[in-house]
Amino acid sequence: MSKQALIIAHTHPLPDLDGASLRSLRLMQMLRELGWTVTCLSVGRAFHPAYDARSDEARALLADHGIEAVGPMSPLDYLAAQDADIDLILLAVVPGQADFVVQMRRAAPNAAVIFDTIELTFVSMMRAARLRRSEQLAQQARSVQASQLALAASADFTLVVTEEEAALLAQLCPAARVHVISNIHAIHPDPAPFASRRDLLFVGNYVHMPNRDAAQHFVADIWPQVRAQLPGALVRFVGLPVPAVAALAAPDVIVAGHAPDLTPFYAASRVAIAPLRFGAGVKGKVLEAMGYGLPVVMTPIAAEGTHAVHDEHALIAGTPAAFADAVVALYQDEARWQRLSQAGQWLVEAHFSYTAVKARLAALLADLAEGTKQYEADR
Repeated sequence: MSKQALIIAHTHPLPDLDGASLRSLRLMQMLRELGWTVTCLSVGRAFHPAYDARSDEARALLADHGIEAVGPMSPLDYLAAQDADIDLILLAVVPGQADFVVQMRRAAPNAAVIFDTIELTFVSMMRAARLRRSEQLAQQARSVQASQLALAASADFTLVVTEEEAALLAQLCPAARVHVISNIHAIHPDPAPFASRRDLLFVGNYVHMPNRDAAQHFVADIWPQVRAQLPGALVRFVGLPVPAVAALAAPDVIVAGHAPDLTPFYAASRVAIAPLRFGAGVKGKVLEAMGYGLPVVMTPIAAEGTHAVHDEHALIAGTPAAFADAVVALYQDEARWQRLSQAGQWLVEAHFSYTAVKARLAALLADLAEGTKQYEADR
C-alpha cells in the first residue's frame, strides 16, 4: 500500500501564474513517481482573481497528474474528517494560529510534517523596509519572521531553496532540520539565434511586491540610460498585471499582461532583465530565462541561489548605471551573448533540472523514513 502525502497550499497550483505553483506541482509529481499517493488541499488564499476564476482548470491539472484536489477548506477540518492514515504533511503556507502544528499532530499523529518555506518571506520584507525606510514594514517583517521561525522549529524538516537561506535558518533557528530543495526548471534546446532577436523582457507576477518595485525602478532609473544608447528597442513586462505596473506603459514600454505561454517571448527577446532591489529565495524568472537560452542581466539580489557567476553565466550589476551598461553591452555583443546563453543552460541543467531536484527529494524522504524507524525503535 502506497504512503499518503497531503500538500497544503494557498490555492491549487496554476503554474503559468506564479513560481510557487510550478514548484508545488513539480514536487507533487515527484512524490507520485516515488510511490506516494498525493492530495493537494487548498486553504483558499487567492492573491489575484485569476486563481478563483480558473479553479476548475487547476483541479483538472492535478487530476491529469493523478493528484486529488480538495478544498478550499481548513486543513484541521479536513484532517478531522479523514479515516486514512496520513504519512506526510507538507505545509506550503504559514498558518494563522500559533498552535496549528500541535493540533495537526493530534489529528494526524503518524504524519511527518515538512514546512516548505518557498522563500523566507521575512528576508524580502526586511530588505524592502530598509530600502523604503518604513518602520511599519519592518514590524510586519518581524511578525512574519516569528511565524516562519516558529513553524520551522516545530516541523520535522524545513525546506529552503538556497544555501544562503539554509545558513540563515541555522543561525536564527538552530532547532530547525533544514534541507535545500530548490526549484525545478527545464532546458529548451536550440534557442533562436542572436540576430533574430530584439528588445528586453521582464517576466513576473506583479502582485508580488519585489516584482512590482523592480518594474517601477527599471522604468524610472535604468531605462532612460538604456534607451539613449539603444534607440528603437522596447522593454516588455509580462505577467499578472496590477495598476501600478500598467501605469508604466509607454511607446517603448509594453505592459503585455499575463501570457499562458511564455515561449514566444523568450524566443523573440534578446536580453532578459531582473532588476530586483529586494526579494528572497531563488528567482524563477532568472532560471526560466536561462533554461530558454536567453541571457540575463540581474542585480545581486536576483542572482541569489542561482549559482551564477558574473560574466560566466549572466551579467550581475548592483547599481542603475552598471545595470544599464550591462544591458547595452550584452545587447550589442553577439559573441558574449552566445557564450552566456550556453553557460546559463548548463547551469540550469546541473542544479535545477527535474532529475537533480528529484534526487534531493528522494534523499530527504529516505532521511525521514530512517528517522521514523529510529523513533519507533526508541519507543
